[in-house]
Amino acid sequence: MNLESVYIEHQSELQLHLARIVDCPEIAAELVQECFIIFSRESQKQVIEHPRGFLFRAARNLAYDHIKHRKVTEKHVYNTVPTLDIVEEAPSEEQLALVNEKMAIFSSVVEELPERARKAFVLNRVYGMTYAEIAVEMNVSDSAVEKLLARALLHCRTQFKKRQADLSND
Repeated sequence: MNLESVYIEHQSELQLHLARIVDCPEIAAELVQECFIIFSRESQKQVIEHPRGFLFRAARNLAYDHIKHRKVTEKHVYNTVPTLDIVEEAPSEEQLALVNEKMAIFSSVVEELPERARKAFVLNRVYGMTYAEIAVEMNVSDSAVEKLLARALLHCRTQFKKRQADLSND
């Protein structure tokens, strides 16, 4: 297996995937590089039969580690610098109405989900449970949780965009 060909084949796809997770293209690019370093080391130790799967799992793990680290760092900064004055501006009536409108749309979209998908979605997005925790809670496999959440997120994204577009056309 040629590392260069694996890199050429999967680099852009990995970077797009990571950019969605970490919400920053520059950090995603750094994580892709780190991912291929890990891949290179591991390919010297063992035969990697499914390079794409290996890369995406390593990439996801690196992204989650990055997010956890970022949260810890932000929490530390916030706790060690309490003298920062946070200026709070009260939202305008128009902003509040817009937020309420979006929340109403989102709530109705979530209510449309099938029961199991809705439960998995709420456990993950509202209560912050991991896929593994949801799998235990719902007595299903991790893979089933992934599929339920993928369907739920796709439904929510498409319906929310559609309804927002409908409102702006009115």
